[in-house]
Amino acid sequence: MPRRDLKQLSDEAYIWIFGISPALDEAGTATLLRRVDAFLDNWAAHGTPIESARDLREGSLLIIAAESTSERSGCSIDRLFGTLRQLEDELHVKILDPNRVFFRHGDGRVDAMSRAEFREKGDPHTVVFDTTAQTLSEVRGGSWERRAELSWHRELLKKPAAVR
Repeated sequence: MPRRDLKQLSDEAYIWIFGISPALDEAGTATLLRRVDAFLDNWAAHGTPIESARDLREGSLLIIAAESTSERSGCSIDRLFGTLRQLEDELHVKILDPNRVFFRHGDGRVDAMSRAEFREKGDPHTVVFDTTAQTLSEVRGGSWERRAELSWHRELLKKPAAVR
């Protein structure tokens, strides 16, 4: 079986982070994880199993990891995205929509808003999640969660008016 526990993969494992909104409840979480596990159990590129793992954080952030030594082909990645598209329809959530920013409220909750909303409501101190992180070390080290001013998200923030 190519699926492993996330702890068993190296820091160099390639990752995809998918934000889910609205956050999943207990039943949605169970459905998502069951379907993702079934996919990963059989995930292969050109007939070679992909050593992979997954984690769901706070009902909103699905991390899929593939060991750096595993072959990953365009077709195998397309199949992953196809499975997630089906789950979007089944669970009535957004998973593949890139127009969302995931952030942490002051009380610790994770939430999402559109990029346009973030431009208006976010500020440099808003804690955001970088869903473009590429290696498992970024998640393990915590660098995927940081203030907007320290992330590419700063480019989305409304620029202050120039002083004359």
